[in-house]
Amino acid sequence: MYIAGVLLLAILFIVWLAVGVKKPNKYTGSGPYKKITVATGSSVDEISKLLEKEGLINSGAMFKLYVYAGNRKLQAGNFYIPTGSNIAEIVVLLGKGSFQERYTFLEGWRIEQMAQILPANAQNEFINSIYTKEGFTFPDTYFFASDASGEYIAKTLRQTFDEKVKPLQPQIDKSGLSLDEIVSIASIVEREAGNFEDKTIIAGILIKRYKNNWPLQADATVQYAKDSNKSVCASSQDCTWWEKISAADLELESPYNTYKKAGLPPTPISNPGLDSIRAVLEYKETPFWFYLTGKDGVTYYSRTIEEHTSNIQKYL
Repeated sequence: MYIAGVLLLAILFIVWLAVGVKKPNKYTGSGPYKKITVATGSSVDEISKLLEKEGLINSGAMFKLYVYAGNRKLQAGNFYIPTGSNIAEIVVLLGKGSFQERYTFLEGWRIEQMAQILPANAQNEFINSIYTKEGFTFPDTYFFASDASGEYIAKTLRQTFDEKVKPLQPQIDKSGLSLDEIVSIASIVEREAGNFEDKTIIAGILIKRYKNNWPLQADATVQYAKDSNKSVCASSQDCTWWEKISAADLELESPYNTYKKAGLPPTPISNPGLDSIRAVLEYKETPFWFYLTGKDGVTYYSRTIEEHTSNIQKYL
């Protein structure tokens, strides 16, 4: 009876622990991640207290039991813990320690903007890397060791682009456009539209203009041309990008000025997200040839230059 009782208690303990470590924490803070730093030499008890204090685990005792019962090893480093994680998931994360930092590159940023959020010693290497190519440096959230090189970061972003776009290859093959053309148009769409519906309509207008040898007349390309003169501060934190253009800016002599030059700009003008690339592949055919975004943030479309002029007077 004694042995049976001990076995029963052991089984109940194992079940309690197995169920308990899979329960999501009761984190009450905001944001999808919580950053913690586990100092070198921290004990399991110290780590459990840190996690409990931050609201990332429900029970410090259960955390320690789970670590000790499985002889699991925890590492020092910076960790970005998903705020809905359970104990089992957190222990896995803490077993892969490194002093990482989280970098979020926004859709529609140009290369220099991406470089600006990196450590100063990685910025120039990132900009000049063979892997860095405007339009093909995929915007997303990444985690890199604090001493990661600019070359490594650039390579990772380019590989991510290739991985994200690969499933779209059948659509690309049927589109009648090269990947360079698709990305170039998507880079403009990313800057000119906010939601997927508008992106597909604007993509259709740009493609129609491109195929009919009309100037694209996209403000974002002029902004890119203006900002390209800011190379002096490409690696600093004090540049303001994508400023509103004036009528005089439309006369800027640049191959990127699509008011004066027909066809696509020489390169993409930003690094688009997957939705903008999909919008080009799934563009809508409409009777429209013109569009503008009003002061109210709404996009207005028109068939003729007369309608477009009227929309300019009404909404800008």
